[in-house]
Amino acid sequence: MTILFTNDEGKRVIEADGAEVSVIADVRHGTIHLETDLGVVEKMKTELDSGGSDENTYPLSENPIEKIEDDRVVLQTRG
Repeated sequence: MTILFTNDEGKRVIEADGAEVSVIADVRHGTIHLETDLGVVEKMKTELDSGGSDENTYPLSENPIEKIEDDRVVLQTRG
């Protein structure tokens, strides 16, 4: 399934257990970019095997996404 993000800026991004990860800062070419601090970006690079686009945002592919709701994006449980 391909997810195409459009008007999702401002949605919260949470882990499956409800812990808030970030907020969607921007959507570029269907990919969401999370606004977050450097410590969280480093953790996400490690856990999600991907890189950040700059020091304040992090592109998130659809792979770790479990579901998209009206007000939030829920990430899959990793284990």
